[in-house]
Amino acid sequence: MGNGRSGTSVLTRCLNFMGVDLGNDKMLGPNKKINPKGYFENETIIHLHKQLGAVLRFRPSPEGYENSPQVVPIKNKIKDYVYEQFKDKEVWAWKDPRTNDYLALWKDILADLRVEPNCVIVVRNPIDVVASNVRAWNRDETWALRQWQLRTLFSIRDTYGLKRMIVSYEELFNHTLECLRKISTTLDLPWPEDEAELKCKIESFIDPKLQTSNSNTSLEDFINHGDVTQDVKDLYLLALEGTKSQEVFQSKAYHERVEKLYQDYLNDYGVLHRDPPKPEKK
Repeated sequence: MGNGRSGTSVLTRCLNFMGVDLGNDKMLGPNKKINPKGYFENETIIHLHKQLGAVLRFRPSPEGYENSPQVVPIKNKIKDYVYEQFKDKEVWAWKDPRTNDYLALWKDILADLRVEPNCVIVVRNPIDVVASNVRAWNRDETWALRQWQLRTLFSIRDTYGLKRMIVSYEELFNHTLECLRKISTTLDLPWPEDEAELKCKIESFIDPKLQTSNSNTSLEDFINHGDVTQDVKDLYLLALEGTKSQEVFQSKAYHERVEKLYQDYLNDYGVLHRDPPKPEKK
């Protein structure tokens, strides 16, 4: 879980190194410029998510969308595909940033399949996420920021009550093995007997030189940043607070704070169109 350009690809591959199955179907290929190590996203799930996006053009989707006549056929396709792809797998995962937008639907599917969801959320400084969106796709900065806000809110708000945890981008990249061990312990995920081999795989996979949109903004600088609005600061700081304490992250009080930020977002900005505005021609 988490917004794109936040380290979700790295996390997914590392979970795979730990023994979490990603399925046998075709994965989205690497992009030399944007993501040369690969996305580790299932192409069929991406395609089905895009079918949902063709019906649900704004975020958040209307309440009860997961049971609407236009969505149910796609929902059933996803359920059938997941069953066939993972029915023999004990611990498996998928990653696609669009998942954040459709958690109500996915919770229904997993409940029908009697699968216990375990959610790992990655959060990254929104300044870096927006910069990465601009560098990769020349996206509108305001739209990219609003998407970061919504998907961060979705990932935290809509996983409340589930088995979950949240990690920071910095923790994942700077203390990878310790971060993965914490995930394994918290969510009772597999841990390889040969830790040295896991460490070797991680070190050969993660390339610090690829973190091209890392602004190295300190937390103090972020808090005092004049171009970042208070609602964005509050959300990022709250997400970081969740990375520090699992007890706090799972508490009702924390959820109520997230819910307030979510309602404030809707009051201030309304819904967000699924497609970014086209860049102006120069």
